[in-house]
Amino acid sequence: MGRVTKSVADVVLAHRDFAFSKDDEPHAKRRMEILKVHPEIKDLMGHEWRTKYIVAATVALQVFMAWLTLEWSWTSYLIAVYVVGATANHSLFLAIHELAHNLGAKTLNENRIISMVANWPICIAYCITFKPYHLAHHKGQGEEDVDTDIPSRWEGTMITRTSFGKVDHCFRKAVFMFCQIFAYALRPCLTKPEVVPVGGWLALNWAVQLAFDGAMAAAFGPKCLLYFLLSTFFAGSIHPTAGHFLAEHYVVDGVAETYSYYGPLNMLTY
Repeated sequence: MGRVTKSVADVVLAHRDFAFSKDDEPHAKRRMEILKVHPEIKDLMGHEWRTKYIVAATVALQVFMAWLTLEWSWTSYLIAVYVVGATANHSLFLAIHELAHNLGAKTLNENRIISMVANWPICIAYCITFKPYHLAHHKGQGEEDVDTDIPSRWEGTMITRTSFGKVDHCFRKAVFMFCQIFAYALRPCLTKPEVVPVGGWLALNWAVQLAFDGAMAAAFGPKCLLYFLLSTFFAGSIHPTAGHFLAEHYVVDGVAETYSYYGPLNMLTY
């Protein structure tokens, strides 16, 4: 949670608090070091033209699955939601992340429009609100009261400071991880409401989203919306694709701030 010191002993001493560091934010330095060794990486920078087609295919898959599972038993339905729906919606989460960095098209407005389409199966409009919070996260990564991707003091108190022993602490962490989509979604708006980008694009995001939700409910019934909502919940819960939330935002071994993953799930997560 937060910027970590380079000393394991320091982290142990602060085991019931956030880990703080006076070091500079590491990513800019790492970027320079990587580019110095591999300057060819610059050739890969820029927008990815295939993003809009991958987004369209993923949205189509989710609409198809929402219809296909309408009459399934609850066991089969929940398995489909977890395996297919949550994986697809998490992929859309990360598509919206890429689009927030303007990496899906040449212009700002094109990226916004594609992100609104990617937002459809998530069922709740958030892509326009996400961008300013996420850019603030990059600008002030790990800074308390600036980076809303890291847990708040209140969350730290509820999970760690008031816990009774290891079992209780582990249980609270498990509950937090299972429901972390709520923290990730609500924390920014509750702690820094002034960042919400009130304006025409936010209104359009909600209008387009509500129109999609209404069309799906009218065509297939309200249960199809349950498929989308459960897919969104599990996509941000204890799910393999959600592992990057831990890797990117939490200190795990006490000496590193972020961790990399190299494996097949990268094929689904941009």
